[in-house]
Amino acid sequence: MLAFSRTALSTLGKQATTPQRLIGCRMLSTSFIAMPTDKNVQLQNSSHSSLTPLRQSGLRRTSPFLQSSGMVLCQIRNYAKGKDKKGKGKQKVHLSDREMEEVVNVEQMRNQYAQTLENLKQEYIKNLSLRTAVGSIETLPVELEGDEYPLNEIAQISRKSPQMLLINAAAFPQALPGIIGAIKQSGMNLNPQQEGTTIYVPIPKVTKEHRENLAKSAKTLCNRCKEQLRDIQNRFIRKAKSKDGEVSEDLLHDVQIKIREIAESYMQEAEKMMTAKQKELLKSS
Repeated sequence: MLAFSRTALSTLGKQATTPQRLIGCRMLSTSFIAMPTDKNVQLQNSSHSSLTPLRQSGLRRTSPFLQSSGMVLCQIRNYAKGKDKKGKGKQKVHLSDREMEEVVNVEQMRNQYAQTLENLKQEYIKNLSLRTAVGSIETLPVELEGDEYPLNEIAQISRKSPQMLLINAAAFPQALPGIIGAIKQSGMNLNPQQEGTTIYVPIPKVTKEHRENLAKSAKTLCNRCKEQLRDIQNRFIRKAKSKDGEVSEDLLHDVQIKIREIAESYMQEAEKMMTAKQKELLKSS
C-alpha cells in the first residue's frame, strides 16, 4: 500500500504530468509507502520497517515523477496475526470397548472407576452429615482385638433425648477405647464422654462454622477421589504401553486417549457430587 503526506501529494500533483499521476495511482496497490526525506522526520516502529533508497529501488526506472520529489520508499512488513485457539478442545477418539479389549481389560477398568466414585458417595453419606442420627453411628468401624466391627455389633445404641445418644458397651468393655476413638474421628463433630461402660454422645448444634468445615471436607474427599481415579488411569495406560509391538501404533495411541476420556468423565461426576454436597451443607436451615 502506498501512502503520502498531504504536502507530498500536493507537490506531486503540481510537478507530475497526467501519465505520471496515473502511474502513481496504479502504484497504490504495491507494498511500498513513500515518505518525505526531511531529516527531522522520525520513522516509528523501525523494527518492523526498513528504508530503501530511491536509487536502489526498481521503481526509479518506472516512476520518474518520484525522482524529482525528493522521496524515499519505506517498505512495510506485515506480520500475520496468531490464530485464534478458542474452541480447540481436548483430542477425542471414537473407539468401542470391543476395540479397546485388544489392549486392556475395559470391564475391569470401568469397575475400578465406578467403585472409586461409589466410595466417595459413601464417604459423603457417613462422614458429612449435618444431623447425627443413630444410623450414622451404628455403622462406624471399631477396632477390637485386631479386627474391625460395626459399632452396633459390639454395643447397644439408643437416644436418651434429641440432644444425647447413649452407647452401652457392657458386653465388650475392652472395646471402649476403640469406640471413643471411632466416634471422635467420624468427622461428625462429636465429643463422647465415658462413664463406666456407658458412653454419652452430646449432639452439637449445627453452626455456620461447622457447615463450612464440612464443605471443606467435601472438597478434600473429592480431590482424594480424583487422585485415585488418576492412579487407575495411569495404571491402565502403562498396561496399554506394554502392548507396544503387539498391536498397531494407531490403536495403541487411541486407546490411551480413550482411557483418559473415561477417567475424565468419572472425575466430572465426582465434581458434580461435591458441588451438590457443598450446596446441601451450606444452605440455610
